[in-house]
Amino acid sequence: MTYTTFEARPLSGALGAEIHGADLKAHGNTRMWDELQQALLEFKVIAVRGQNLLPAEQRDAAAHFGKPSHYPFAQGLPDIPEMTLVVKEAQDRRNFGNGWHSDTPYLAEPPAITTLYAVETPPRGGDTLFTNTQMAYEELSTGLRRMIDGVSGVFSASLKYRPGGNRQEHHAKITSMPVTNTDSADRYVSRHPIVRTHPQTGAKALYCSLTHTLHLDEMTERESQPLIKMLYEHASTPEFTCRVRWEPGQMTFWDNRCTMHNAVNDYHGARREMRRLTVRPEKPV
Repeated sequence: MTYTTFEARPLSGALGAEIHGADLKAHGNTRMWDELQQALLEFKVIAVRGQNLLPAEQRDAAAHFGKPSHYPFAQGLPDIPEMTLVVKEAQDRRNFGNGWHSDTPYLAEPPAITTLYAVETPPRGGDTLFTNTQMAYEELSTGLRRMIDGVSGVFSASLKYRPGGNRQEHHAKITSMPVTNTDSADRYVSRHPIVRTHPQTGAKALYCSLTHTLHLDEMTERESQPLIKMLYEHASTPEFTCRVRWEPGQMTFWDNRCTMHNAVNDYHGARREMRRLTVRPEKPV
């Protein structure tokens, strides 16, 4: 599609685009916001460069995509409780958001869209990988698609199968963020289809991961995990991915309904600070 209010530069053949020339403070420019929403549907990840946003301005920009969604495991900003700081100090070794996942699928209504604004970035490293789970689903064999269509999974916040420890162990090592409530992670459990249908495009996409999916319908965890692992590894095939490089003043939007992401932890000794706000809670179908 041709965009008239900004330039969209694709990041890979699979998904992702850098957006140049958009002004996220121009709330009256309805054509630009319509085109940004269309660009998100087309590219699934859009990195809007050249912004200078205060927290309230990030909230107002995100509001064009939906109402805020609550994140249960980090204390929000005093005036915007749904917005959390994602910080890794120079002395830290563990980062937030690594490992392929979509955001908070253990909620009854996970957020459709995540926004992340870069306040401070390392001189190199600290990129985020994204993968196109719609493409991953479409590249499965006909037989496997037939087998998993209509199957639901149980999603948990416990991070039971996450390499490197469960949520409480993992968050205990993230010392620069105001993490909270980790002792209650086991109580956040939801059931969703592992192949979800995008409500706007009608396309199907994989929706499961080792990070959050415990087991599948009418199967034990032991029986389910090999299939979940295979789908997880398939979804991160390089040909389905793109890499977003960050710079201060960049706001990136991504669609959790058809992507997963992975924050690369390759910048030890440097500081990184982001502001995260998820929007548009909706039940996967």
